[in-house]
Amino acid sequence: MTRPDNSPAPVILIGAMTPSRVIGIGDGMPWEIPEDYQTFLDNVRGQTVIMGRKSYEIFGTDLTSVHNIVVSRGEPNVNAIVTHSIEEALEKAHSFGMKIFVAGGSEIYELALPLANWIYLSEIKKDYEGDRYFPEFDENEWEIVREIDHAEFIYRERKRRSQ
Repeated sequence: MTRPDNSPAPVILIGAMTPSRVIGIGDGMPWEIPEDYQTFLDNVRGQTVIMGRKSYEIFGTDLTSVHNIVVSRGEPNVNAIVTHSIEEALEKAHSFGMKIFVAGGSEIYELALPLANWIYLSEIKKDYEGDRYFPEFDENEWEIVREIDHAEFIYRERKRRSQ
């Protein structure tokens, strides 16, 4: 399904990472920055979110999105739509005609990066230890269209350059 203006719904990677690309440790995030978390919740409010099972277990009860899609190899007991591939998740997400946010974890980001139109990324100013990382991407393929400098992070919205 397309949106009312007949354009396809954008696919947006959304997350936060440290200068060394850390996005998580174990079953959580190594930082607690309420302002960044509120930015995440405000962005996904009323939209569609795709994430892996572990990420859903971390964020699921807080999500402000209308449609939650979990990509999992198994059949997790979650209050969300379950798919078994990023392609299946995106197909289902596009049927809703809303913005599509991909919210991790690292493997889901890696799979969705080549398919994304946008990246909304909070770049945490302090480094933290972690074992989960945001995938590397070529900065030349992306244009920063919005940047807000906060005390503990810089929020940037990047749009994929036309090819």
